[in-house]
Amino acid sequence: MSGCPPAPIVSASLTLRAFVPGDAPKVHAMSLESGMREWLPDQVYESEQQALDVLEYLIDGYREPGVPFSAPFVLGVHLNGSQELIGHAGLSPLAGEVEVGYSIEDARQGRGYASEAVRVMTEWGMRRFELPQILGIVATDNAASCRVLQNAGFVLLTELPGCLHSRAGLVR
Repeated sequence: MSGCPPAPIVSASLTLRAFVPGDAPKVHAMSLESGMREWLPDQVYESEQQALDVLEYLIDGYREPGVPFSAPFVLGVHLNGSQELIGHAGLSPLAGEVEVGYSIEDARQGRGYASEAVRVMTEWGMRRFELPQILGIVATDNAASCRVLQNAGFVLLTELPGCLHSRAGLVR
């Protein structure tokens, strides 16, 4: 599979697909939304060019067979029957483990799309990369994201004081 983007992953409502450079304007716009600013400030982009630079890095990662242990493996999320991005889901290295990351644009939240994207990404990732587990790390005070992980089948293993995306607090 090295050298080519992954085939789309289709679920009941969503398709997870490889990013393309043309996604930069939408990725930039989504990065400026309130949810991203509050919970994922390191994924807020100053310009479409900065979003494109990040996308090019992620697209290059599709060619690397060792990911997600060495670099993020992130796919765009859109509703079936549409090519418009509504978010992203991905797997990233974390201290020798792999964690899932996700975001759905503000206008589409509260409909179960994030949980569906997380469930599909983790099931696919465990098979594709032969992972024994995937972690879901979230700030305890991010109640919506805690529900996403719970609805996607994750179970709480521990709650620790820590820092997540530059925010101090409890981390699950």
